Amino acid sequence: MITNQLLVDYENYLRAQDKSPYTIKNFGDDIRRCLEFLRSQGIADIETIVYGDIDCFLVAIANLPDGRMKNSNTMNRMKVALRSFFGWAYRTGVLPSEPASHLRTKRVDRLPPTYLTAEEERRLLDCLLSHSREPHQQRDLAIIRLLLDTGIRVGELTQIDLSDIDGKHFVIRRQKGGSPIRKFLPSITRQVISDYITGERTRYTSPSDPNALFLTQSNERMHPRAVQMVTRKWVRLAGIDKQITPHKLRHTFATSLYSKSHDILAVQKALGHRSIVHTQIYAHISDESLETALENRSSDFHS
Repeated sequence: MITNQLLVDYENYLRAQDKSPYTIKNFGDDIRRCLEFLRSQGIADIETIVYGDIDCFLVAIANLPDGRMKNSNTMNRMKVALRSFFGWAYRTGVLPSEPASHLRTKRVDRLPPTYLTAEEERRLLDCLLSHSREPHQQRDLAIIRLLLDTGIRVGELTQIDLSDIDGKHFVIRRQKGGSPIRKFLPSITRQVISDYITGERTRYTSPSDPNALFLTQSNERMHPRAVQMVTRKWVRLAGIDKQITPHKLRHTFATSLYSKSHDILAVQKALGHRSIVHTQIYAHISDESLETALENRSSDFHS
């Protein structure tokens, strides 16, 4: 039978593999959509799924409501999710075969991620500092600096406890058996977090989670969506005309780190990427910036 528990077990497997919350959510959504489609076609027993059923699903979801084809990145992710899920189900003995093993992804050029330039990053931080009377300014400054200065994911940020801050370092606690990771806190970031803990953080009365570092106005641990709202608010106040999310602040951190160090392995380690393939895009961004700077410098001396 196709059961919800099967999806729960699969997502637990992804967590044990230390996959990001973003990947777990997207893969889970993709698999649920596939299984719901199969149920609608009268397929209630997962053991009976064959190649053709998977192909029918992909054909059914290939077009947008206006008739245009979905982009290759979306379809690639869907195929990877299907291969991962049905491969896991086969290896664990749930399935007698792998009905998605035939799927192949198309090679597509990765679009460069959106990020803040150094000047935009300064504008954002200057805006936070100049609005000291804005509600939750201390908390928001600590959040933005932590994202910009460490490159952690928003899901990791919201799980930080007060006890995870340890002098020059803080701890990211992994779920389902993953080992905790200690990350370095730059001195400015340490000071901003300390000011928040000894300042605004003390004014939260009877929080539902007393250990949480970042709390909402309702005295609850901050959810990633709340951090997204905080980010949008301050980007807008800073007059930056870009769609910036917490994840794009992670891109900003990586791009800036590479431009200063030119050490792609250091960026890989800082981001926690298992494969350097996912990190190399930041080298390309920096190279493009270098080419622009060289071109501008040359034009300054044009007679």
